[in-house]
Amino acid sequence: MFTSVRQHFDEPRVRETVFVNVSTDTEGSTVGLTAAETYEVLYGSASSPPFAAAVWEEVLRTALSDHDPHSTPKLLVIWLTLPRLTGTVHRICTRLRADRSDVESEMVLALLEELAAPDAPSHLSDSSLIQAARTRAWHFARAGLREFSSTQVEFVAQDRAVAASDGEADAATEEYLDVRVDRPESPDGLHAPLRFRVRPQHLHKDAFADTGNRTTDDSTRYSPYRKPHSGRQVHSRPVHPAERRA
Repeated sequence: MFTSVRQHFDEPRVRETVFVNVSTDTEGSTVGLTAAETYEVLYGSASSPPFAAAVWEEVLRTALSDHDPHSTPKLLVIWLTLPRLTGTVHRICTRLRADRSDVESEMVLALLEELAAPDAPSHLSDSSLIQAARTRAWHFARAGLREFSSTQVEFVAQDRAVAASDGEADAATEEYLDVRVDRPESPDGLHAPLRFRVRPQHLHKDAFADTGNRTTDDSTRYSPYRKPHSGRQVHSRPVHPAERRA
């Protein structure tokens, strides 16, 4: 995402277009700044803090006065915030192992939402804009820590592909387990079980509590729901060896 924005402003036609007109003195004279000159004022070695503050104010005013959501002034705001956001992106991806493209997208979305807020003209500043983008990115990455990816479907597909290519599907049948996962009852009455076939090593160990010795206590049997209902046998096993395929 950030790379795309940078590439847009690397084009000479865009880079040399005047976007900002900033007042330079109390007499009302102004100076027009191109995108490249604006960037230099904010981040160049000879940058003046008072003038940089005035430039930021004019950049935001121009973006807010343009009601086209895809306008270049809004994109200019995003481009000018990138140097202050790139370090945060790196820290988030390093510490929380978040995907860089996702983090950057969340930041850009936060910037656009701040610019589109009804009360933005009265309170928005470069600092509040940067803070909103950073906060959203951190929240997004931390929320992702509570999600756990599963590769079970990929394993099933790979196993079936290998069995088919070797021509030994019948011989390998004993290595598979048929798995049934009962779903909870829903208000509309739809609770059909989910059934699939998988290798034993691809299942959590708790799923095998009731697949071997039938004397095992049913309280340790893998089953997400213990309340019996019509159409289901209380003591049926959710995991059992696969039948030989024809």
